[in-house]
Amino acid sequence: MADDGLTMAQIRARLAAYQPKLAEPPEGERSLAAVALVFCAPSDGAAELLFIERALKEGDPWSGHMAFPGGRHDRSDADLVATSLRETHEEVGLQLGPPIARLDDFNNARAGTLVVAPFVYQLDRRPTLSLNREVQSTVWIPVPWLLHPDAAIDYEFSRDSQKLSFPAVRYERYTVWGLTYRILVNLFEVLGRDFRPAP
Repeated sequence: MADDGLTMAQIRARLAAYQPKLAEPPEGERSLAAVALVFCAPSDGAAELLFIERALKEGDPWSGHMAFPGGRHDRSDADLVATSLRETHEEVGLQLGPPIARLDDFNNARAGTLVVAPFVYQLDRRPTLSLNREVQSTVWIPVPWLLHPDAAIDYEFSRDSQKLSFPAVRYERYTVWGLTYRILVNLFEVLGRDFRPAP
């Protein structure tokens, strides 16, 4: 796996200089959610990103999908940062400090008018995680692998008698596509890296 040349210091510097594109305040049935992009950056290795594999659940449109920890904004949350912190603690038992950056807001068409706000966090070492019933597994994916051409695939599946294909990345048995992939595209655009290699 080739070294992508991205140090955590470079990641922080580029993120600090970025002005995210934020969605308009919600109206009517529109709702908000937040996710946490958690970097682990050990001094002796490449930076990694934490992903969760959602539990299999009938009726859940994201059943079994790869995602970042996170969920819907609750009235008890002071803001969307609080949402990302609470949901991450609930899902994987991780207590995070303040975020180091925010990325663009995303509209999730599969959830109607849901707007998702991604926040970026940094840890110095891998923590011990405690998964709740919404999460069936977690994986730390090295950043150099996410950017490697060998990771890029077309993810294909059928829905309503239609065959659909989406850009994705593959790591071990895990496939990252959909909204999580779109957030990664935004992240690596901010970091000055091409995240759209053809498989």
